[in-house]
Amino acid sequence: MSIGEESNNFGIGTDIESIDRFIRRDRTQDSAFLNKIFTGTEQEYCFSKGTAAAHLTARYAGKEAIVKALTSLGRVGLNYRDIEIINDKNGVPTVKINKVGFDDLRIHLSLSHCKDKAIAFTIVVETTQHNKN
Repeated sequence: MSIGEESNNFGIGTDIESIDRFIRRDRTQDSAFLNKIFTGTEQEYCFSKGTAAAHLTARYAGKEAIVKALTSLGRVGLNYRDIEIINDKNGVPTVKINKVGFDDLRIHLSLSHCKDKAIAFTIVVETTQHNKN
């Protein structure tokens, strides 16, 4: 099934971030800051990697891209922690929105990073007609 067959309501979003933004973040000292943005599961995953900053930055870029796509659909009111990005068994990022009223979405997300930047691209599809009033 293609995007067009599911719905005519879709939004796209992209974001690129500098890894320097998270390079010196310490899980203990910066816990209040990290807890505003990332769920515990996301932090566990990122800090289990040798390049935690790159993984944190990619997830942050993913959340930014998702918010941009949702905003283009008139869907607002999410905090970054409401958006959880985890990897499936094949390493593919999947998105869960932990807020009522956002369960009618299919979110496709791609994350990537290199030495100093992380990028995210997303397509968000409304699977039912959402009342924006």
